[in-house]
Amino acid sequence: MAATTVPFRERFQESISQRFNWQYFLQDNVTGSWFLTVWVVILLLATLGLTIRQMGVFPGATIIILLAWFIGILLTAGEGLHIYHSRVGRWLKTNMFNSISNTLLSLFLLLVLYALLYGIWQWAVVNATFSQYLTEPQDRPQDGATWGVIVGAWDLLMYGRFPREQLYRVWAVVAFFVVMAIVSFAANKSGLWERINPLRKVLLALWVVSPVIVYILLAGVPADGDFINPRTLIIGEILVLGTFALVAWQRVIKFSWLSLIIWAFAWPAAYIVWRAIGRTGAFRPINVSLWGGLLLTLIIASAVIILSFPMGMVLALGRRSQIRGIPWWLIWPVAIIVTIWGFTTSTPEILASADNTAQQVIAFWPLLILLLAYILNTTFKGNVIAAASTAFIEFIRGVPLITLLFMAIIMAPFFLGEGATLENVWAVILGYALFSAAYMAELIRGGLQAIPRGQYDAGDAIGLNTFQKMRFIILPQAITIVIPGIVGQFIGSYKSSSLVAIVGLFELLGITRVIVSNPQWLGLRLELYVFVGVVYFVGSFIMSWYSRRMEARLSIGQN
Repeated sequence: MAATTVPFRERFQESISQRFNWQYFLQDNVTGSWFLTVWVVILLLATLGLTIRQMGVFPGATIIILLAWFIGILLTAGEGLHIYHSRVGRWLKTNMFNSISNTLLSLFLLLVLYALLYGIWQWAVVNATFSQYLTEPQDRPQDGATWGVIVGAWDLLMYGRFPREQLYRVWAVVAFFVVMAIVSFAANKSGLWERINPLRKVLLALWVVSPVIVYILLAGVPADGDFINPRTLIIGEILVLGTFALVAWQRVIKFSWLSLIIWAFAWPAAYIVWRAIGRTGAFRPINVSLWGGLLLTLIIASAVIILSFPMGMVLALGRRSQIRGIPWWLIWPVAIIVTIWGFTTSTPEILASADNTAQQVIAFWPLLILLLAYILNTTFKGNVIAAASTAFIEFIRGVPLITLLFMAIIMAPFFLGEGATLENVWAVILGYALFSAAYMAELIRGGLQAIPRGQYDAGDAIGLNTFQKMRFIILPQAITIVIPGIVGQFIGSYKSSSLVAIVGLFELLGITRVIVSNPQWLGLRLELYVFVGVVYFVGSFIMSWYSRRMEARLSIGQN
């Protein structure tokens, strides 16, 4: 008897019926609940209406999108039914076409995205002009961008009022960092960083002193060198040698007489070099109030990031410190004596001059001393370091940044000597760094709390002191854990630097107001804000990209 041959169509249908069930498919994607059914119907009607509208506006592009969408459905179906396997089909099945609603939503978003990108392309490129001489509004394109404002105001956007004859200093800073980045990347990639130890030390030293190099180039050195005087030299030498003695005594670094000699002569050498640079007159002083534009934005953001990280680390360690506190039998007598002194010296005078009830209540301020003593004794067990760190962090986090910036500008002269002045740029950087340090401290404290107790016990078991445990065991793990949060704080500091425009500094966003007020560029705010937004996005993206790269190197944060 001849073998019965089953037609291919029947075999294909039988194979499909074994792998696919329409009833289960509809129940999972349409009829599973009344809400799902309504959502799919609404999405179907919205997608159909948008497709018809886009077909009338962009027929060619819409047909291409529909073909690509249909091919994606076929690849997804082939992957799901195990008929045809491909990486594209697997990705589409996982991310775009894993349900009917997601399939419709993918088409809807593709159509919307094309319309959006087409409109941006038409406005920013096709109908735009790059001429900087279209000063009259009627001469500018009505449906396109006038990028001439960026070209014409380029110097203001980049440097602010920085002296144009001294712009080579700015480019020297750019060249320095570009060369340093290339050399460091090449040394790290090729392994020279580990094989040639002096190269690593030289590069590290250059990165450490880079803020000083930037200051010399952008702010200059006075000929008399009064920034560093003999008194400052002595204080600096004491701090340098004291720091070296502390870390060597606690065995955080390896002690050697060569290192001691280098540290001992580092500050005097810096003093001599500073005076020599000033006397040459090669880098004459430049008023920092002339800094502006992107230059000032990068200076403020970089300074805040560099200062806030170590300050935040110190605050986090201080808040979690467990040193032996002041005993209660010493806190309360001192608090009572100070309270009595306040009542006898201050309260009568305030009451005598009080004009209202509020001032009369303020006269009894010494009672706050007893409240502080109670909090110090009960909450912090007399630990002054933990109490001061906690009070600073909570106070700074409870005050808006704008308030701190104004306070820094107004109150900075009170902390300086008579006749001394402080430029608003430095006051703003200091206030902003303190603000960012409080948030950085909480991030690092979260990392410290994530370290299991066994790590501390392991450090104690091998005979490490407190500094060594923190330096070699605890802090590397804690900082590694909170790298995403730290970089997020850095990005926030970079973007929030635009707030300094409120206190009168003309950084990148503040300088746009000056440009727009020019009669030549009236009404061109959108082009300027788009440019500023792109600059902030690029800076934030670079930091985010480097954060992800660092996480990958440390094998954390990977799904």
